[in-house]
Amino acid sequence: MKRAVALGVLLSAMGWGVGCRTPLAPSPLAAADPRPEQWLAVLAERSQPPAALRARARVAIEAPDLTLRRPQRLAVARPGRLRVEVLGLFGQVAAILVARGEHYQLYESGASELREGILSPDLLWRVARVDLAPEEAVNLLLGMPRPLPGLAVAGAWSRGDGDLGFTRVDGSGQVRERYVFDAQGRLAELERLDRAGARIWSARFRDYRPVSSPESLPGEFAFQVLLDFPRVDGRAKLDFQQVDLVAELPDDLFRLQLHGRGADAPKKAAQ
Repeated sequence: MKRAVALGVLLSAMGWGVGCRTPLAPSPLAAADPRPEQWLAVLAERSQPPAALRARARVAIEAPDLTLRRPQRLAVARPGRLRVEVLGLFGQVAAILVARGEHYQLYESGASELREGILSPDLLWRVARVDLAPEEAVNLLLGMPRPLPGLAVAGAWSRGDGDLGFTRVDGSGQVRERYVFDAQGRLAELERLDRAGARIWSARFRDYRPVSSPESLPGEFAFQVLLDFPRVDGRAKLDFQQVDLVAELPDDLFRLQLHGRGADAPKKAAQ
């Protein structure tokens, strides 16, 4: 339980708790309207090039066996590299999780050695109560999720406030993704379903603000991201406080080496 509490603060960069608004009634979108395919193409293009992020955020997690709110420092980079530092009450490092390639490392304050192992799809759930594979978490934290391949747009609609939504179906007609974009073409919501139509997770992106970034990356970033994991009854919320969107980060940032004991033992903390 200590590990779940310390790391539970970890990777949930997302969550719940935005003010509700009464949605306007949707209207079917004309079949010839190019926006669904255009905005999906932009998202797919942004999900391809190298991208990385350093950030500070306040993270809240709620799961059947964990309720936690704690500040974190985050560093993520494609493909699938991740570093999450959980901070204590006085800003000291309480725990660090690093994932890269096929391996992970876990450090907890006061430990004399690192915990290491083979990276599995359920690692983030086991240590942080986040029901995402590490690569999915990286793309969602970057605000640039990768659309599933081989799906077709269906059921598009629009609302008077400018929001536009649509589903994507597989070859058998089963809905696998649901998207909502705002009037500016920014991703507002994404829901992913399994082959039986059950929701795996949903993400909501709020509070877009301008950020400096390389030309290949968007110049706006969602400073609040909300995640819901219905199959495990979990939720997470991330409120970003500082964001640095870059093309790449040093590879050794995602590798821990223990240098003495104490909260600062692993070197190269994400600044």
